[in-house]
Amino acid sequence: MLGLWVFTNTRYMKGCMHLVLSDGKPVSLSPLESQAHSPRYTASSQRDRESLEVRVREVEEENRSLRRQLSLAQGQVPVHRRGNHSKTYSMEEGTGDSENLRAGIVAGNSSECGQQPAVEKCETIHVAIVCAGYNASRDVVTLVKSVLFHRRNPLHFHLIADSIAEQILATLFQTWMVPAVRVDFYNADELKSEVSWIPNKHYSGIYGLMKLVLTKTLPANLERVIVLDTDITFATDIAELWAVFHKFKVLEDPTLQQKERKNERKKERKKEERKKERKKERKRKGQRHSFMTTKF
Repeated sequence: MLGLWVFTNTRYMKGCMHLVLSDGKPVSLSPLESQAHSPRYTASSQRDRESLEVRVREVEEENRSLRRQLSLAQGQVPVHRRGNHSKTYSMEEGTGDSENLRAGIVAGNSSECGQQPAVEKCETIHVAIVCAGYNASRDVVTLVKSVLFHRRNPLHFHLIADSIAEQILATLFQTWMVPAVRVDFYNADELKSEVSWIPNKHYSGIYGLMKLVLTKTLPANLERVIVLDTDITFATDIAELWAVFHKFKVLEDPTLQQKERKNERKKERKKEERKKERKKERKRKGQRHSFMTTKF
């Protein structure tokens, strides 16, 4: 129970004295002289008053100790340890580092260096977009602007576009003159023959199927690429999506696995056939040996 003494404006400190408890309720304490001369003043009330004074002194001591602990806690931050090394950070006001450190501690981040970037600054992010068809260039411009607004890494756009979209987008990129951005165009008309035979009722038409032949269209040395639809708008850095590639595991082609299994089965069959042939040869040799012994 925390308490606080409050003195009223009295003459010669003989006025009424109040004790404010932790719940906010004041307890009035009459002065000694008034109680001593009152007819209701008894020995029991004197004992109660003395016990109350003792309790108030204890509460004051607790308050002082709590204040000392708070002052020590505000002066230093708990030690963050790494291995056998420890380091204490001061929380002096007026420095930007201390404010950042304080914000990190409030957020629950106990690391000294903070969060490392998901992708290195010099790493180029490859983005592939199919831009062909009616009014496709308008959506692509909105998409590209959202990517450029939040990006921090160099970008390499691979645009599969028809002749009209290529002319529009090439002019835009030339006028923007954005640094650390490279754009390559691939003719979408040359890919029509490879996907035109596929039945399709989608509103995007034949151009939506061109994503299936990107592995043939894009450079062979390109290891990773993010394929985006034209109706997407980014609200954060695309590097966060690029960082997901680091979590992927290298998977083998299922067709190669089937071929390997077939080859293993063939090898096993050949081994069994060889074993059978050896057994037959042994039987033949045994028969010849028995025939020779019976003849002599």
